[in-house]
Amino acid sequence: MVDISFLDRDTLRLIYIFVLAIAIWVVFQLLTSSIVRGISAGSPRGRRLRTLSSVVRKVGSTLSVAFAIFESLATIGLNITPLLASAGVAGLAIGFGAQTLVKDVITGFFLLVEDQFDEGDEIEIAGKKGNVSKITLRTIWLREDNGTVHIVPAGSITTVSNFTRFGTKDKKETTKKK
Repeated sequence: MVDISFLDRDTLRLIYIFVLAIAIWVVFQLLTSSIVRGISAGSPRGRRLRTLSSVVRKVGSTLSVAFAIFESLATIGLNITPLLASAGVAGLAIGFGAQTLVKDVITGFFLLVEDQFDEGDEIEIAGKKGNVSKITLRTIWLREDNGTVHIVPAGSITTVSNFTRFGTKDKKETTKKK
């Protein structure tokens, strides 16, 4: 028989934990949407902020779920210390086993921060040329003119050729402004 006596004594604390987790999630959602709302969606800065905001939203969702799970387990009387230690060791093992994934995420982060290209730009990376349709921390999605979509891992990118930002289009705009 399963002991559910913790429900009587810890019901309010469990409700508090889940309300707090939802509040954390809502704060991340509101924060990211308010930042993006203030910027024109079609501008390069707007596209970049939209991409970064989706990353922040995912991190916020993950943090709020992890918080709710660990706090709930601790509240009902389970010792989470071994669970946290196991997660750390598992994370280390996964890190060694998934070096390319880690490389993709780190490279993707720097591609976003350095603003080398945005969604909608025409670029060439990893021998593929097309318009950037989606940027995540791990992958860049390129759509060719014929409709073919190439999903390029960020870790495989060594050179970026951006035809939109630094190509002939910008030169024409610059000469028109003068």
